[in-house]
Amino acid sequence: MILNNLYDLAEKENIKIYDYYIDECINGMYLNYDKLNVIALNYKNIKNSKEETCILSEELGHYYMDATYNYSCIDKVLIDKQEYRAKKWSYSILIPFDKLKKALRSGIDTIYNLAEYFNVTVDYMKQAINFYKDKYGYIS
Repeated sequence: MILNNLYDLAEKENIKIYDYYIDECINGMYLNYDKLNVIALNYKNIKNSKEETCILSEELGHYYMDATYNYSCIDKVLIDKQEYRAKKWSYSILIPFDKLKKALRSGIDTIYNLAEYFNVTVDYMKQAINFYKDKYGYIS
C-alpha cells in the first residue's frame, strides 16, 4: 500500500491528520478523544516518503487494532503490547506475508532490495522480517 492510499484510508475513516511537533523522539501519534480520531505527524522529523509511509501505517494500526494508551502512560508492558498490535497491522498492510515470500522466491533477497521493493525503510523491513520469523518460524 502506498502513501497516498494510507492518506485515503485515513480520510475514509474520518481520521484527521495534523502536522504537530510532539517531541523530538516521536514522529507520530494516534489519538482518540471523545470519539475524535486524530493522527499527529511530526513532519519536521520525517526524512522521506518511505519513513512517512511506515509511520502513518503504524499510526493507522493503532486505530484499526484499537491499540491505544494514554500519552502519560508509564506501564511498559501495556505500551509494548499496544505498539506490537499496531505494528502487526502495519506489517500486514505494507508487507503482506505472502507477498514477502513471493518476493524472496523471485530473487529479491537482501534487506535493501526488499525495502526498496516494498517502498519502506530498511529498519522497518528488518522489523517486519523479524516479526514474521517470530510468528511463523520461517519466511520462504
